[in-house]
Order: sequence, then C-alpha cells, then structure tokens
Amino acid sequence: MTLSKYTTQECPDSATLMELARAETGLDDFGDDRLRAPLEALLYSFRHDAWPKMTPASREIVVPWLASHLANRLRVVDDRKRYTDIAKVAIRNPFIVVGPPRSGSTLLHTLLSLDPKNIAPTYCECLEPSPPLALGEPTPARIDAANARIHKFLDQIPNIYIQHSYLIEEGASAVGECGTEILIMAMTTKGLYYYYPLDSYREYLLTADHSAALAFHHSFLQHAQWGREDRRWALKAADHMVWLGDLHAQYPDANLLWTHRDLAELLGSCASVMCTTRGLCGPVAPEARRGLAQEAVELERRLFQHGMRVRDAVGEDRFYDVSYHDVMTNPVRTVERIYERFGLTLSRQAADNIRDWVARNPQTKHGVHRHSPEDFGLEADLINRQFEEYRERFGFGFGVRPSLSV
Repeated sequence: MTLSKYTTQECPDSATLMELARAETGLDDFGDDRLRAPLEALLYSFRHDAWPKMTPASREIVVPWLASHLANRLRVVDDRKRYTDIAKVAIRNPFIVVGPPRSGSTLLHTLLSLDPKNIAPTYCECLEPSPPLALGEPTPARIDAANARIHKFLDQIPNIYIQHSYLIEEGASAVGECGTEILIMAMTTKGLYYYYPLDSYREYLLTADHSAALAFHHSFLQHAQWGREDRRWALKAADHMVWLGDLHAQYPDANLLWTHRDLAELLGSCASVMCTTRGLCGPVAPEARRGLAQEAVELERRLFQHGMRVRDAVGEDRFYDVSYHDVMTNPVRTVERIYERFGLTLSRQAADNIRDWVARNPQTKHGVHRHSPEDFGLEADLINRQFEEYRERFGFGFGVRPSLSV
C-alpha cells in the first residue's frame, strides 16, 4: 500500500509505518537502527495518549505524514551510499539558534540565511531531499510536491498562517527548522507535542539520549551541503533546547544563539500557538485553553532549566544571547554584534540583504497574531516565581525586556 492510498483509522505500529515507507520508495535501509527507540516511543504515545482524542481526519493525515518522513530517511541513506563524497563534507562553525518558540528565533534564522556566505535548509530540500541539490536545482515538480505536503498538513489547522506567515508567500522556499523538518526523519521532534497530546513522548524526549538523532542530523547537513562546501550553516529549532548537550557534543564548534523575550509575550504566544496547533486533533474548547497554556508554560520552564544546566556544564564560550526586542528594533546591528562575538564580519551585501528583506516583510504583513497572557490565566507573580532563576540570570521577566546586544 502506498502513502496516497492509506486510509485506515487504526493507529499503526512501527512495522506498518516502515513498510509504508519501503513501499513508497522501493528502498530498505533506514540506517542507524537506533531509530527504533524514538519511533516506538512516539507510536506508543500516539496509541495511548493522542489517538482517542483525534478526529478521523487527523488520524487519516498523520500516518502517511509520518511514513513520508521515514521514506525521506530511506532516500537520504540511499543517496549517501550512491554518492560517497557526501560523507566527506565538513560541517564547520554553524550558527544554531537554540532559543524557545515565539522568541524571534525564526526571524533571526531568516536574517542569518540572507548572508550569501551562509546556507539554511529550505522546506523543499527537507521535504523532497532526493536527489541532492549538488546534482541540480529542484525542478518545478519537486517544488510543487513540497508545497503540497506543507499545505495538506497545515491547512487542517485554523489560523496557523497568521502565526507562521512566512509560509504564505515563501512556501517550500522558506527556511526550515531542524526539528520539524530534519529531525522528524529521526522521529525526534518537540514540535509533535505542540500538535498532539503526546504526554509520554514528551517525557521520553526530555530524558532520552539523542545522540543518534543528532548523528542523523549531521548526515543530513552533509547531504544538503554537498557541492556548497564553502558556506556556513544557519540553523534553528526551538527543539534544540531539549537535547542541547547532545547538540553541543555533535557540533562542539557551533555558534549557539539563545533568543530571549519578555516572558509575558513569549509565554502568551506559546500558549496561543499550542491552542491553535492542537486544533489538528479537533476544536479546542474555550475551557481547555488555560490547561493547554499551563502545559506550554511548564514545558518551557523545564527546558529553560535544562538549558541553563547544560550551559553551565559546557561553558559560555559558544553561546551568545539575543533579545527579540533588539532584533525587531535594529536587525542589522543585532546580526553585526553576533558576528563580532564569534570573530566574523558581516559583509555589506549581507547587511543590504537584511535591510531589503525587513522592508518587504513587516511583522503585520499577513495579519496580526493577537494574544494576551490574561486570556490564558498567566499571572505575573506566578510566572516570575516559576522562572526566577532564568529571570535573575538573563534579566527577562513578565513584562521585563532588557536590551542585550544593541
């Protein structure tokens, strides 16, 4: 059975998903067998936590969607065997934005991608990764296929494009995230928890060893950079805080950018996004919104704590802190300061590219993401107590937003 014909309402097991991917591609080698641990954890959580709460439409979408990412993994592994020079590509000093969601991380990632010396993964090369771009630019059919995959999934979520407006115009050419676009091929992404109530999978992610997933991530970057070895990666995922220690171990020379924002705005936006994305399972009742908001807040609190512990362990040398408010008010100077921190110089061409992009893409171009912490019962005193260590260390609190870099 191929992905386009899959219609069952049953929650699949790992053998079913893997067989769907094999049937779609005619390939059999998934690479590192440690893939099975996150795959089994994910499917267990779908079966026991999420499946009873999902609509028939969301069940019908998720199975071929997951299988399609396994199919892409098969293709990446096969290309690596076909084109042995891929494994020789060196990944050096990547910029990796590791801050939480709704902290300006996507904007900063986009600005970094505008430097001609940098390279960022696009939705197209993540969703349709084979053959490698070294063999030729994506055909219109390949781009159309990537766009179709984006919209088949996201069109099921009301209001998602206001919160992720860059997908409206850029579509498959938009810069993609490491979690939901790359590490999903290793069945390892925090993003799935924002879409589905995968409670046990969340706990798995927060406690597991993710070195195998990061090794696949590295092999994918080699795959995508082959033929463009003279450029530096610009990467981003809110997921990276989950496995920050494993990320540093995989990329010890990475330039790690931790984005920050006023906690009232950040957590209110996270709560709003989770209430929107959980709509994939069906309508979110008004009385459920505050509960989801608390889930989002607690997850970020745990990740902030984890990130600070990892940062203490690995040292400050590879980190730089970036304020959302600095990026918004002076994007060029903010990026210049990042470059200076790591001994680099932002070229005039890169600065001009940033100015041009910002002028063409005002924040409200495709509507306004309206949210208020009060809508979700988020109270200043409680949030400031929950995030006390973070607030004292970085200066950001509920309604507090210091300048860091400008």
